Amino acid sequence: MPEIRNVLVLMCDHWRHDAFGALGNPLAHTPNLDRLLGQSVRFADAFNQAPVCSPTRHSLATGRYVHAHGVLNNHVRNYPGMYTIAHHLAPRGWRALQFGHMHWYDASVDSGYEPDESRAEYRAALPPELLRRVEWEDNSITRRTTGGPGPRDATQHWGHYVAADSIARMEEAVRAGQPFLNWTSFTEPHPPFYPPKELYQLTDQARLALPALPPDDAPPPHPSVALKQREWAHLTDIEVRQVIAGYWGMVALADAYCGRVLDAVERLGIRDETAIIFTADHGEQLWEHRLFTKFVMREASVRVPLLVSLPGRAAGARAEFAEHVDVFPTICELLGVETPAPVQGRSLVPLLGGAPAPADWRDAVFSQIGDHVMVRTADWKLNVYGGEPGELYDLRRDPCEFVNLISDPACAGRVAVFMERLRTWEINNRPR
Repeated sequence: MPEIRNVLVLMCDHWRHDAFGALGNPLAHTPNLDRLLGQSVRFADAFNQAPVCSPTRHSLATGRYVHAHGVLNNHVRNYPGMYTIAHHLAPRGWRALQFGHMHWYDASVDSGYEPDESRAEYRAALPPELLRRVEWEDNSITRRTTGGPGPRDATQHWGHYVAADSIARMEEAVRAGQPFLNWTSFTEPHPPFYPPKELYQLTDQARLALPALPPDDAPPPHPSVALKQREWAHLTDIEVRQVIAGYWGMVALADAYCGRVLDAVERLGIRDETAIIFTADHGEQLWEHRLFTKFVMREASVRVPLLVSLPGRAAGARAEFAEHVDVFPTICELLGVETPAPVQGRSLVPLLGGAPAPADWRDAVFSQIGDHVMVRTADWKLNVYGGEPGELYDLRRDPCEFVNLISDPACAGRVAVFMERLRTWEINNRPR
């Protein structure tokens, strides 16, 4: 494998783990990321550290679990003294570039990256009538419960400026002979779901099948989930299909932006020395369990895409569990840099070839938002709310998570084992 000098991390917000045409999804118009997938090791069982933006993005940045870094939800500020992958690499000679939706709650706290001006450029370029439209789309009700064809073309979304600035700074680094970490994070396909008209029309709503719903005799959802379902209970099937079509249009838009950045890496002649990683902060429920957005420990929210593409390495898929905390140490090993002690993830580099996984590779993953915590193994998932076990699913028999077994006496022993495992994980990964 050639020496890796650069790392490009491409991220999208709300990107489902199955949102690739190359994986057989007919709704995903993703030629650019399909091309990358064909050049990558895909971690088919990759999970975030939180089914919401800011906490899991801080886990990506620091390599630490949510209860360890302390950003428990979107409204907790990133803490002074936070040590990120950018802090680690910049003093060692890498330019640390960030673009787009990084979700630092407090932008005044040093993240280790060079400043990003893409959002200011985007808003300055929009005429007043489109700015007003953007504000209407971004209203908390509009963006969470509606979708449709938007009046902006592809050059009038934030992602256009994110891609342009990412490319320009890579060009600058290449001219100067500087290695770089380029973390380019598109907000698309995050709601509002109002893509350009031609992308919205890619989905044939008349033939769009809605997700399966729980059987009539299934136990009622946990109160936390039921409360969220009320937000969308008024939607008709027609309105649901409009939102879904809007989502897939935004996926196509995000893919086009990613393609511009990927093409630039080829054009600059640095592909043979650049590792490329693609992931997302979380997925999108897309009407599974009568929900949109995220915030729940359902598979559609906690499973994420994770692609690692290295020059000279064969593509393929791995079934081992991967987590967002693994990205930091993976980048370190790819660049030949030591991983700092506070990092709690494991490098994925041993899994990027054809060798078997290390014997002690994890057999469970964990996700957390506030006091809601998930522990998931290959076969089972336990969701804990406020310290109390609230949901248990047999994923082999019930992959859609319809039948909550938490009250089944036959499962009491399993719940106790999972609760003890969760406590052990929290202690072993405590803040330090």
